[in-house]
Amino acid sequence: MAEVADESGLTKPTAHRLLGELLHAGFLEQAPDRRYQLGPEAYAVGAAAEARYGIQQQTLAAAARLAGASEDVAVVTVRRRLHYVCIHREEGRWPVRSHVLQLGDRLPLGVGSPGLAFLAAMSPDDAEEIVAANADEVSRTFPHLPPDRVLGMIDESRARSGIGLNRGLVGDDSAGMSVAVPAANGGPGVLSIGIVAPASRMEPDREPLLTSLLLREVEHLAGRGRVRRSGRADG
Repeated sequence: MAEVADESGLTKPTAHRLLGELLHAGFLEQAPDRRYQLGPEAYAVGAAAEARYGIQQQTLAAAARLAGASEDVAVVTVRRRLHYVCIHREEGRWPVRSHVLQLGDRLPLGVGSPGLAFLAAMSPDDAEEIVAANADEVSRTFPHLPPDRVLGMIDESRARSGIGLNRGLVGDDSAGMSVAVPAANGGPGVLSIGIVAPASRMEPDREPLLTSLLLREVEHLAGRGRVRRSGRADG
C-alpha cells in the first residue's frame, strides 16, 4: 500500500480506501504477505479488451514461430505510456532458460530490450523526453543505467534496424533482443516481440540469426496491418 501511495502521489489513507474499494469489487486480491495483486475482475476486463484490440491474439502465432526457430523464450510486450508490460511468454525447447520478463512484469521504457526497441522506434526528441521522465524511477532500481547510457543504447538500437539488445543489464546471465512492431499508420507501435535467453545463447555470432527471425515476424505482422488502434491501446 505504501508503494501505491508513493507512486500515485496519494495520501496513504486515500490509497488505502481506494485499494479497499478495488478489493471489494474484485479487481484486486491481497496475497498472504499483504501485497496487492490483480483479481478476477481485472482478468475479465482484460479479456474483453483483448477481443476488441486483438493484440495478444495477433502475436501468439508469431511468438510460437519465434520460440520454435530460436529454441529460446519468445516474449510479447505492450507499451503503456512510460512503461511496457509483458503480455505473453512462449517457452522454447532449449533446456536452460532466462527467467527475466515473466508474464505481467512491468518495466520503464529504456530498461531491457523491449524498452530500448520501443524508444528506438520513436523520434529522438520523444525518446529523450521519456528517458528524462523515467530517470528517477530507473535510477532507484537500475542505477547502472543513467540517462546518457540509455540514450547511447537507443542510438545503437536504431543502427541495428531498431533491434533493442540487452546483455546482463536487467538480470545476471540473461540477455534479450526485441523489436517494436510499427503501427498501421507507420508510426511507433505499442507492441514488441523479442527473445530472452541466457547470455551464452546470445553471443555476437548468433545475433544475425536472431535478428533475421525478429525482423521476419515484424514484417509479417506489420505487412498484414494486424497491429491496429495504436493510439487507443496506448492511451
